[in-house]
Amino acid sequence: MSAEEYILVAEDSKPNRVVLVLLLKKLGFKIIECEDGDVAWKILDENLQDPSPEKKKIVAVFSDLMMPNMDGLEFLRRVRNEQATADLPFVLVTAVSDKDYIFEAKKLNATGYILKPVTFQRVSLKLKEIFPGRQFPQLAS
Repeated sequence: MSAEEYILVAEDSKPNRVVLVLLLKKLGFKIIECEDGDVAWKILDENLQDPSPEKKKIVAVFSDLMMPNMDGLEFLRRVRNEQATADLPFVLVTAVSDKDYIFEAKKLNATGYILKPVTFQRVSLKLKEIFPGRQFPQLAS
């Protein structure tokens, strides 16, 4: 069985996805990249259906809020509606500070938010909240 832990990233903006993926890799995670919530949901669902011990261990989701095909709120809703993923840490990464979106995300039990622009500090602080007691690499000064 693979001991590698994966974070599923759903972000439609390639430049934003590249930055987020790079930061998460620096913090010790393998990444599964998706260009929208629809693709991310299909990957997560296939992973749930896979009984093999080689399946990827997805330990968290980082998702943009505003995406085509399936936005971050609908993706979060689907994740929370599945028993196997109901408690999976789910972080919304967004430039949106609209109270209606935030209220809806809280209702759906989002684990947290990271406001864009994404920085090493914001990502590492959120991971420390999600995985307390875990040691993460420091950014070189």
